Amino acid sequence: MLPFSAIVGQSDVKTALLISAIAPEIGGVLIFGRRGTAKSSLVRSLPQVLPRLSGVDDCPFFCDPDEPRFLCRDCAARLERGEKLPMSSHPVRVVTLPLNTSEDRLVGSFDLGAVLRDGAGASARAFRPGLLAEANRNLLYVDEVNLLADHLVDALLDSAALGLNFVEREGLSQAHPARFVLVGTMNPEEGELRPQLLDRFGLAVASENIREIERRVLIAQRRLAWENDPTALEAQWEAEQTQLQAQVEEARRLYPQVSIPLKIRLAVSKIVSQELKADGHRGDIVVDCAARALAALAGRTEATLEDAEQALRLAMAHRTKMLPNLRQVASTVAVEEESTGGESPDEPTELAEVDDFPEPEAVAEEDYDPGLAGVSRKIKAGQVGFPLRKIMHLLPDRLTRPYTGRRVLSRTDRRSGRYVRSRLITPVTDLALDATLRAAAPYQRGRGWQPDGEGGLRLEASDFRQKVRQRKTRALLVFAIDASDSVMSRQLMAATKRAVLALLQDAYEKRDRVALLTFRFAQARLVLPPTSDIRRARESLEKIYVGGCTPIATGLKESLLLIEKERRRDPTLYPTLVLFTDGLPNVGLSGTMDGDIPVRDALLMADAVAFARLPATVIDTGPHFHPGIALKTVPEGICKQLADRMGGSYWVLADLNGTAIFEEGA
Repeated sequence: MLPFSAIVGQSDVKTALLISAIAPEIGGVLIFGRRGTAKSSLVRSLPQVLPRLSGVDDCPFFCDPDEPRFLCRDCAARLERGEKLPMSSHPVRVVTLPLNTSEDRLVGSFDLGAVLRDGAGASARAFRPGLLAEANRNLLYVDEVNLLADHLVDALLDSAALGLNFVEREGLSQAHPARFVLVGTMNPEEGELRPQLLDRFGLAVASENIREIERRVLIAQRRLAWENDPTALEAQWEAEQTQLQAQVEEARRLYPQVSIPLKIRLAVSKIVSQELKADGHRGDIVVDCAARALAALAGRTEATLEDAEQALRLAMAHRTKMLPNLRQVASTVAVEEESTGGESPDEPTELAEVDDFPEPEAVAEEDYDPGLAGVSRKIKAGQVGFPLRKIMHLLPDRLTRPYTGRRVLSRTDRRSGRYVRSRLITPVTDLALDATLRAAAPYQRGRGWQPDGEGGLRLEASDFRQKVRQRKTRALLVFAIDASDSVMSRQLMAATKRAVLALLQDAYEKRDRVALLTFRFAQARLVLPPTSDIRRARESLEKIYVGGCTPIATGLKESLLLIEKERRRDPTLYPTLVLFTDGLPNVGLSGTMDGDIPVRDALLMADAVAFARLPATVIDTGPHFHPGIALKTVPEGICKQLADRMGGSYWVLADLNGTAIFEEGA
């Protein structure tokens, strides 16, 4: 691997990795950036500049006897008996977590067959350590962490926060130390982390996409030199690598002694709580730890304002869009504290509250933008709510999904779901004890079992049965929104946006992912790629412009293409389509506006939705039945026909102000 010190640039990434290795309680590092910006190279070369580890040689967790708080049960018991533990040392390792790993491979598992044969006393011997055990006191690296299944990320971050890994299976339990430096890398173009998970990373830093010609040439030279003669390049950088390793070792020794002046602590907390309105206290704690680690890395025992500034930038960049000036706050915070008596921070505002506001009396705000056919208008939803309940009818299927959520009932490979039946599978990771005993019972006499004899049941591998569980999982909600001239009415488009906001709130509560797609003129545009970030979804919704023709067929086609792309990426995806339109198509797939071609193409694409077995909902945004507009008894558009051809449900937008119209899948 290319020497850590030889990698050109990336000073922020290097600093974040080093201080996380000095102070693991920071909570790890998330590195985001485009492909080819040395993210993986930096992580894999970091152990070169870290001190060697010393631990118990025959312990699967390589415990450190000098840290009795983090010993496994076996090592602690051996020390209590006065036993001398065999010691050894090895370099810090990078343990890689593959995206397709199983939960058992990550946290560990029990050989339940051995426990049944040998009794409960064999539970400790039957435990099979996982990747978290291998990562104890090492680096745990997750490439493309944004593509990792949510339940694996949850388990990973819980262990990182506690420093312990707990495994419980069928009444058996095992706990072991799991203190590691968590490093995740991701390319934002391929999707984002949920905000709740993003916040669990202590530091987040962008890898530098170097554009300067001289430095790009230097990068290529060093890479080619490494490939041609790695030994020579290592020798060239050996002195700098050794010096940096000694610096990190000294920083670890100094870190517990480093202090931060009260004035700087007050300034940091004021920025995090009042300026940034960050939820919880994780930001304050991480900035504190990072500032002290930076001071220790510089060989100092007191953190400075410069340390706090850099720590604030590394720790809060992924928690806010704008960082206030720490120096300015620090210069005034003492005076403010004296004059206000320590005024408490403002209460943060809930991001997704959209259903507790009354219907507005005033006309919605609007912006204008020159369009291809005159003027396009951007209608703002405003600070208004929409008392929308539930509008989709989702049915369970036979796919097994690793994700948790609250939307649709599905099979799960997690052990927290409801046990519904058993099946024969090898290997068994979630033992169905009742089914196993029933399978073994008819063969006991043939295997030599006697009612009055000694010993337990005679079990064989063919007897073991796996539990099949069900639980609620998340969905991908694709909102296809008609943004044409025919829905340019202020009341209609504002009401549509309020309805979408309410659905976004519902998706946020049920942990769904959402995507926004609009269609107008003769094209469809993806406004928001699939994400679970409710803040980003709201911002994207406000940026929707209206005006132009009504290409319903194109909107349906692009929605299907998006869903098929996501299905290829994740075959367990549960997508559903929500179409907002007035049902008045006037542009076909080829761009023609002749005759009944636009209507024919729209209905054909509705048939394609049905063929794809895609749950769909059509919400008619036309003026009929809408308050304040002349009452019509018969819809003008083809929304009902679209819903019928899709095999989906049909609702009128105005009716969503009233009673509940949402049914959960059974």
